[in-house]
Amino acid sequence: MNKRHFLLLFLILIFNCKTNNEGFEKNKSIYLEKQAEFGTPIGKYIRSNKYPLNILNQIDFTKKIDSLQAIFTNYLAINKDMLDKSTFNNETALIKLFFDKLILGYPELHKRYTGKSIILSKQNQSKLNKNLFFFNDETLFTSRELNDYIATYIRIESNKILENPIFSKLDNQQLNADWSIMDTIFTNSKFSDFWKHKYLKYHIDNLGIKNIDKIYSSFMSSCKTSEYSESINALYNSHKKGRASHIIKTYKEIDGFKLDMHLFLPNSEEFKGKRPTIVQFHGGSWSEGKPDWFFNTAEAYTKQGWIVGVVEYRIKGRQGTYPFESVKDAKSAMRWIRENAKKYNIDPNKIIATGNSAGGHLSLAIALIDNWNESTDNFEISTKPNAIIVNSGVYDLTTNSTRWITENYENRGIVKEISPNHLLKKSAVKMLLIHGEKDRNCPYENAEYFYKEMKSLGNDIKLHTVKNAEHMIWYGKHSTEVSKITNEYIKVLNF
Repeated sequence: MNKRHFLLLFLILIFNCKTNNEGFEKNKSIYLEKQAEFGTPIGKYIRSNKYPLNILNQIDFTKKIDSLQAIFTNYLAINKDMLDKSTFNNETALIKLFFDKLILGYPELHKRYTGKSIILSKQNQSKLNKNLFFFNDETLFTSRELNDYIATYIRIESNKILENPIFSKLDNQQLNADWSIMDTIFTNSKFSDFWKHKYLKYHIDNLGIKNIDKIYSSFMSSCKTSEYSESINALYNSHKKGRASHIIKTYKEIDGFKLDMHLFLPNSEEFKGKRPTIVQFHGGSWSEGKPDWFFNTAEAYTKQGWIVGVVEYRIKGRQGTYPFESVKDAKSAMRWIRENAKKYNIDPNKIIATGNSAGGHLSLAIALIDNWNESTDNFEISTKPNAIIVNSGVYDLTTNSTRWITENYENRGIVKEISPNHLLKKSAVKMLLIHGEKDRNCPYENAEYFYKEMKSLGNDIKLHTVKNAEHMIWYGKHSTEVSKITNEYIKVLNF
């Protein structure tokens, strides 16, 4: 074969390959478009029926999931010859991962909704075990289905090892458990770096840097991806700098955990004598959250002459605790503020407590709950503030979404003891409630019920409705309105 013939053959092969690839890409696009037509409503059905699906017994649940999966696998089989081998194999894996994730999470949700513990059948467990192969498969590295499955797997396996007593005295329990699981499942450094960066970044963003030095150092020394190590280093040091800008005092030590009061003081030369004080409780569903979220607003208030105490309290993700312990900590923090009033020039008769979401619940708790006190507290010191400002607060803790709160109690009704809508009474504490009209996390009608009932009892209480707003009213487009009504209320208090 001469050079001319060879070049011609080469060009023909290139052309045919390009044509075939273009054909496969077009077919893939058509396939995915048609899949979305029936996939979108099926996905919506699964999300909308999370509760009724997961209360089914395992046999019925598995049949239901298998029948939904069959719709996708049958459609894929019909189109097998239209797709290239790589696309077909990937789609087979992604469909399996999507529906297997539902089975993987079934025992956890079934227990949450029914209170009954179950173990996956051998058939289901065998099916799930095969997915471990994908955890280090780079062809699926960026797929949402694999990432969702891995995240669910890590959470479930972490929860199992958290039952080991060795974790009970550790801070940052969830992160330590997650880290332990990741060390066992990732053999590919690309995956290991990606997931450890993801989890460490999430932890710092949502739970802070306190007592994570060991894990931080471990990541920085093992990470081979400079983008990730540089990102974590910058984030860690930023938080470290933020914690160095004010006074940090331990207000309580319990079960080996030292809980901090972050104190922000005004300029003593400019603002003399006893000062009004704001005590802030972060949100996070009593499971995550960090005092750092309030540091900027705390500094802003000090410029107006306020003392601000930002409270660290025990949460599920760090200390493995429940809202009952959070309530105890909130009350201990208030007692510490009053006990140290003279030392920091705090006016004990001009204290506002405020918080967002779960933090709003704690602001209500210190005003309404008489029991749930730490035994080491001085009960002669009042926990009640003079006023509270609640943003998107939790008023009813007896819903299906909060069943986890009482998972360690035989008497599930005990949650009513810390649920504001079951603690209605006359109180000397002035109250401002700010709530989004379309809040789906903490339904508006619960806030409205609390307001109306407390008003009827003769309380000094106001409700400000943020129109067309959902849960996070303190952040984003509604934050200006929330700040305005808050500042106006504080002015009227004349503290």
